[in-house]
Amino acid sequence: MSGIEEPPDSVPTPSPSPAEETVWPARDFETTHSWDVKASGNRRRPTAAEQAVPWLIGLVLALAGMLIVLLALIFSSNEGLLPAYGAASPSPTPGETATPRPTPTPEPSAEPSPSVAATPIPEPTPAFPPLEIVFMQRTSEAGPIHLFSHDFAGSAALVPQARDNRGVSTYDWAPSGAYGLAVVAGNPLALTPGNSARDLGDGFDAVTFAPDSDTAYAIRATLAGANDRAELLRMDYSSGAVASLHTWVYPHPTTFQEDVVSEAQFADDGGFERVYVLENGTVIVWILGAPQVYSFDPVSGVASTTDHMPFLWSPNGTLRIAVTESGSNSRFSVRGIAGEERGALNVTGRVSHVRWSTASNQIVFTLTRATSSGGVAQDLYVWDLVTGHAGVRLTQDLRSMGGEYRGSPDRWRL
Repeated sequence: MSGIEEPPDSVPTPSPSPAEETVWPARDFETTHSWDVKASGNRRRPTAAEQAVPWLIGLVLALAGMLIVLLALIFSSNEGLLPAYGAASPSPTPGETATPRPTPTPEPSAEPSPSVAATPIPEPTPAFPPLEIVFMQRTSEAGPIHLFSHDFAGSAALVPQARDNRGVSTYDWAPSGAYGLAVVAGNPLALTPGNSARDLGDGFDAVTFAPDSDTAYAIRATLAGANDRAELLRMDYSSGAVASLHTWVYPHPTTFQEDVVSEAQFADDGGFERVYVLENGTVIVWILGAPQVYSFDPVSGVASTTDHMPFLWSPNGTLRIAVTESGSNSRFSVRGIAGEERGALNVTGRVSHVRWSTASNQIVFTLTRATSSGGVAQDLYVWDLVTGHAGVRLTQDLRSMGGEYRGSPDRWRL
């Protein structure tokens, strides 16, 4: 049962009811009457053709009247049967089904009613090479960290994005891939390739972009007596405007030094203060030593807490990475929506800053290892989920970390 009533095979033609029938009087001048001069006067008897002319004229006028009424009904609607002036009305291609014209929207009433604001259409994401990556790199083993981009599948040289002798402590690149933010000595710098960096303020510890690529969020942590204060800020990349959204107060944490490999891994994963934007727009704030993981809704302005850190999902929303450590070795696996394991990779060293490619088919990560001199070696690796290659090394300088695919959004979920 389809719910649509099928028409019968044949439709009988309805007969008019007696009340609708029109009876014409019998007229047979040719056979029943002869021409009478006294009755008709001195006139010539009309022929049969002449007698039919008045009836034909009347019939034509009646049909014309009905046609005028029909056209008036057709063109009394907003569009009638014709498209608006200048609009194309193509015929369907053979094999295709013509799309029916939409029903015209009725005119709004005089009484005003609330309306929902139109959702802006996002700008198209620029296309970048599949292996173009933004990453940090030290100039020497103890030198400052600079920010570069590079197409690892091409032969071009590294492209500097932020070079400062004070060093880049953290950064984030916009999901659109067009520009980024870098924190240098506590100052967030707006980085647009081809232009000079713009200073957006001071005292910032962590930054991240929202999915719209123009809004960014930052954390500013300060000491307040026996407590610390973490202030959440919102920045507009285009105008540089900064607004304070919320401040959390918590006991000043007690920190301790770990081994150099763990310290390097910790810094590459974001450092003491970290901020994330979930795919629904909620902002998550993690601070080392704070009693809670904090949550803030920018729309409602409601601040709350959550039980755990967010997970990074692939751009297509179907896969996520789980990392476990055993001594100096790391294992990270790809898991599906139901938590099932889809693949795993075992490496020697500590894994940090795992990020997805735009096509959700590759993962770039930093691998940190101890050196014989007591320092650390860090390089970028890529895990191709299609070929299954067990971690292809991208850099050979032992001083590269924090890689992200240019133009690939970070999809965070709790």
